[in-house]
Amino acid sequence: MRNSYSVNAGRRYFAAADVLRVLCIFTVAWFHIWQQSWLDPSFVIGGHYFDLQRIVRRGYMLVDLTLLLTGFLLYRPLVRSGGGIADVKGFYYRRLCRILPCYLLAVFVAAIFAAVRGRAVGSAPLWRDLLAHLTFTHTFSMDTYYWTSLNAALWTVAVEMQFYLIFPLLARAFGKRPALTFSLMTLAALVSRALVAARAHELSLWVNQLPCMLDLYALGMLAAHFLEKRGSAPRRWVFLPLALAALLGAFAVLWRQNAVGDAEIKTAQLLWRLPLGVCGASFLYFAGRAPERADRVFGNRPVRFLSAVSYNFYIWHQFLAVKLKELHIPAYTSEFPQMNEGRVWQTNYTLLCFAAAFLLAAALTYFVEKPAGRALLRLRERKEKA
Repeated sequence: MRNSYSVNAGRRYFAAADVLRVLCIFTVAWFHIWQQSWLDPSFVIGGHYFDLQRIVRRGYMLVDLTLLLTGFLLYRPLVRSGGGIADVKGFYYRRLCRILPCYLLAVFVAAIFAAVRGRAVGSAPLWRDLLAHLTFTHTFSMDTYYWTSLNAALWTVAVEMQFYLIFPLLARAFGKRPALTFSLMTLAALVSRALVAARAHELSLWVNQLPCMLDLYALGMLAAHFLEKRGSAPRRWVFLPLALAALLGAFAVLWRQNAVGDAEIKTAQLLWRLPLGVCGASFLYFAGRAPERADRVFGNRPVRFLSAVSYNFYIWHQFLAVKLKELHIPAYTSEFPQMNEGRVWQTNYTLLCFAAAFLLAAALTYFVEKPAGRALLRLRERKEKA
């Protein structure tokens, strides 16, 4: 999900994609780590009190915008070619090279931890949980999705892989009939979500299935379409405040959520998915219409680095947080440290989780993901030349 279309299509670096990705993944991670620490996200600066509880406790919703980013980044290089992918097999292969090395490592490390414990911590046998993850079908069962023995954050990779499978067809259709294809994808998502809300006995299984998220991908593709079609138009500073307003709108969606209870929270997520996606797509479009100097400000080295390691940070942060707590790191004596150990433990634990996830993500990105990806691509090139 990296911001790589500039390499593929000769486009200028587009900092907005990296900014949005970093903000979304950081907020999602904050939510997952807060689930373990219960650290109150409030603080005082200059005598002013700030309470981010409502943002952090709904941070999981920003996963939606990372999916929207996928639609945007994949489709933008294809707009001028009418959505056609010249080498579909190559597209699939490159996606596998990008996703598989670190994903498989995460799956097998989690499986080893589960096996060492002597039992599956989830409700499915470990072998079935492992098989479902290896085939990216673990989102289809509560046993392997919601109650998995492995890494709970990996469900998004399954949804992304399912989308990659149909993306060449969607891209071609979008290139020929953008308005119709966008409308049909959005309608399919809205109907799916309505059926889930009305019929499903267990919303947790259905709320994040691919059909319920097609409008997010469609919005990303639509933003890319309009941005490329306006590629020769002057870029003006007036679009920057519009982009920032759209970004604030996305966080405002989180802020206004006050649902309680699992069913009510999931229903709110279904209802607010489209407005959240509109804010994300608007941010990408308006940021793309702002002058290039804005990219040089926001696309700084820290943002580029955080974006580069974001995939590994995302797939490991929750797993690390859970394992650190299980291993009593930092040390605690009570049965529920998030309740009884106080703010010092909560703060130290939170900082350790973020630091460990960033360090591991950086190591895996530059010593596993990138070398493995390059090696797999060279292997395909040698086979094609042979």
